[in-house]
Amino acid sequence: MTRPATGPGPRTDRQDALVPDSTSEAFLDTLPVTTPGHDQRPAGMHSGCHCGGDPVVNLGDSQDVDDPWRRGFTRRRMVQGSAAMVAALGVQTVSTRYAFAAATTAADADTVVVISLRGGWDSLNIVVPTFEDRYYQQRPNIAVPKAAALALDRGFGLHPALAGLHKLYGAGKLAPVVAVGTPDTTLSHFEAMDTLERGTSTSGTPSGWLNRVLQARGDEGVFSAVQMGSSLPLSLAGDAPALTMSGVQSFGLMGFDDVKAKAATAFASLYKGMKHPLATQVQDTVAAIGKIGKIAPTPDAVAKTYPGGGFGDALKDVARLVKAKLGMTVATIDVGGWDMHTNEGRIDGGDMLNHLKEIDQGLSAFVADLGAAFAGVTIVLISEFGRTLRENGAVGTDHGHGQAMLVLGGGIKGGSVYGAWPGLTDKALYTNGSVAGRTDYRDVLGEVLAKRARVGSFTKIFPDHKPKPLGLANAR
Repeated sequence: MTRPATGPGPRTDRQDALVPDSTSEAFLDTLPVTTPGHDQRPAGMHSGCHCGGDPVVNLGDSQDVDDPWRRGFTRRRMVQGSAAMVAALGVQTVSTRYAFAAATTAADADTVVVISLRGGWDSLNIVVPTFEDRYYQQRPNIAVPKAAALALDRGFGLHPALAGLHKLYGAGKLAPVVAVGTPDTTLSHFEAMDTLERGTSTSGTPSGWLNRVLQARGDEGVFSAVQMGSSLPLSLAGDAPALTMSGVQSFGLMGFDDVKAKAATAFASLYKGMKHPLATQVQDTVAAIGKIGKIAPTPDAVAKTYPGGGFGDALKDVARLVKAKLGMTVATIDVGGWDMHTNEGRIDGGDMLNHLKEIDQGLSAFVADLGAAFAGVTIVLISEFGRTLRENGAVGTDHGHGQAMLVLGGGIKGGSVYGAWPGLTDKALYTNGSVAGRTDYRDVLGEVLAKRARVGSFTKIFPDHKPKPLGLANAR
């Protein structure tokens, strides 16, 4: 299966000739700074533009005179009129039917932040079953000692590197869910992620579950859904608009300030007075660029509380977007490095400790940075699968099935561990000697979406699963 586009890159199709080189000031000098006349517009884009005295072509159909694009809108015409803008905005990707979409209205919904832990995280060492003797028997080197685990209810404990998250648990804002499974049993990274992000095991489903959420709610704003990174995840693939950005500062027109100003003016006037399918989209996008340019920077004292690196930077920018109130209802972040076949380590060192410290510091800083806005944010941490109960010979673990998910937010009923626990006996274990999934991951997502994200029906979002409530979220 083909993954979504990973961002701007060289084009290989026959439309190359239609995309001008937008990197030069010479090109920008050719763009109009006032409403273009007929001679300045590509063929096929004159009729109905009402640009000040130019004749309107009578097509012999009064309806076509009112809407000249009803029959005449083609891919070639759209590309001719918008290629300059798409090229100049090459530092980010908007995946949608057109290059840009009109802004959505404010919705009574949380911003749902999905953090994908790529590689399959060992959640047995994160939400630790300290009451299971077999956990310690099968992990003589890497198990979290019972005395070191941060106490949760039902006999579970949290890895000691997650002290900040434990405080959120105590404040009733963090809800771990244990023994979560997906329909995938291959234990292949690609297949498991494919199933997870499509939201269904039905083959041939072209869109991702998050994109279907956007479609169901009619979210079509430029900032409705944002992936922090250069590659759009499969969960956001589909007809609804989804934006990738490597950072807030990267979103906008390329070039020096005076060049960008000229380009923005040109684009804003490109479709002025025209009844053209892209007119509103272009105007809204130019306005969005102006808005994001005015977003307040993160204060230095706050910025220093985030961990260095991509994860901390992504969270910092998501916080800026949330507080700017640009209509963002979905944000996604990828965090790699969880496939710990080797050097998973103990609580005093190793890859697990390092990764969890970054997660804890980042999320703690994010929540503090949001302040009152945290009341309208829900964060979900999920991986494509879990790990084996038994440690391997390289102080690590191998691919398994069941995992723990973490859900935190202002509207979450935290302070409890959710999900049925299957046990760790040989009879209870699932494929490859791993925890059996007893709660479908779509039950967790479904409750978040229903209670916090204005989703009323799941027939199209999860076509082969009806989510069951867990009681972990308050209704907005």
